[in-house]
Amino acid sequence: MLGRIDPGQKEVTVVGAGIAGLLAAYELDRKGYEVTLVEAAPRAGGLIQTERTPFGIAESAAHSILVTPVIERLCEELGVELVPVRKESKSRFILRDGKLRKFPLSFFEAVWAFLRAYFVLSPKEPAPECMTFQGWAERFFGKPVARYLMTPFLRGIYGANPADLAVSAVYPALVVPRGHSFLSWMLRRAFRKGGSPGKAAPKPKRRLRGMVTPRGGMQSLVDALDARLVKSLGARYRKGQPLAELPASGNIVLSVPAPAAARLLERESPELSRALSAVRYTALAAVTAFVPRETAPSLPRGVGVLFPDGEGRDSLGILFNSSSFPARVTDEGKWASFTLIIGGTPRPELVGRDDGALEEIVRNELRTVLGAPEVSRMVIRRWEQAVPRYDFDLQRAWQVARETWCSQPGRVLFGNYTGQISLRGMIESASGLAAGLHS
Repeated sequence: MLGRIDPGQKEVTVVGAGIAGLLAAYELDRKGYEVTLVEAAPRAGGLIQTERTPFGIAESAAHSILVTPVIERLCEELGVELVPVRKESKSRFILRDGKLRKFPLSFFEAVWAFLRAYFVLSPKEPAPECMTFQGWAERFFGKPVARYLMTPFLRGIYGANPADLAVSAVYPALVVPRGHSFLSWMLRRAFRKGGSPGKAAPKPKRRLRGMVTPRGGMQSLVDALDARLVKSLGARYRKGQPLAELPASGNIVLSVPAPAAARLLERESPELSRALSAVRYTALAAVTAFVPRETAPSLPRGVGVLFPDGEGRDSLGILFNSSSFPARVTDEGKWASFTLIIGGTPRPELVGRDDGALEEIVRNELRTVLGAPEVSRMVIRRWEQAVPRYDFDLQRAWQVARETWCSQPGRVLFGNYTGQISLRGMIESASGLAAGLHS
């Protein structure tokens, strides 16, 4: 999140009712602000949608959340039931040499990675804050870690290869200053944190841990927020009404994608508008497939499998929906549900292919990777602007925002391109926004 609320002004206009805008409006309304929420589309929720089919549900974007006390509090207030990953299905896999592996490195590769992490120092060039994730991983851990751990991990979250992402944008805490190895820097940071004076605040009690999902699908969270805001805001919640220009007074929270924010800021902040126009997004397709269990009796149990380079795969990975959570299919004895992520920076051209081509990719991936020869139904969703690319252009936009429009209290940018790409990050940031914690 960029910018902060001006507590001296109680009027707030939130522009955009995607998940970020809904969260911001809800938290600010709870804190007593007079919130007006404006959305150009006729529905709220943005990318997050849950489609119900005779076979089960199909998510269009986020499938689950890493639970925290803030998320538990929000869902309890909204009456959204969270269910955890099944105890017997917590395994996560990486594909190597055509096989699903929980840990894809050999013993010697793991030892070599540890030695590099301990002894290899941060390079003189490029500057530590200017390293891509590819260069960072190869420098401190070696090529096997970059290929078999970092590449699938980052593809699974950002839909991008490590070479397309900046370490300082994705995980700033991982930037290793000159004169340190990765492990020496992590140990120093841990020592400083552990040796800080004062008594640590007690941690809130948690009922749930790890990954969770709303029982009725991610749309349940959107619907609950939407219903609560309809009731609370009344006529101040306006859908299907594009905003031509920003209000002249009061707090403003722009919770629209970077290109839309750029258009709205064209007159008020031309420099920031240009910087936001340079922000790049990654195109992705999400295809949910329902497989008849009788044709595939030996399906693996777990959360999913991600694919590194060199495995000859046309997708970035496969989520095991019905293995991970209950209520993903209408009859668990008959159906299994999987979601394949296609495109991203590795294969952006695939997103534009027709449904038949995507369906063929899905059938081939499920057959060769999981041994599932038949698919009864597929639900295809395409997003040309699915995920912002956390690269140096995005960092430049953050810097410009802090120096220009967002430097004024009451001017806030909030979305998946402002430092928190995950739903968990946005929920916690919205809570901090209402408390005036951001700057």
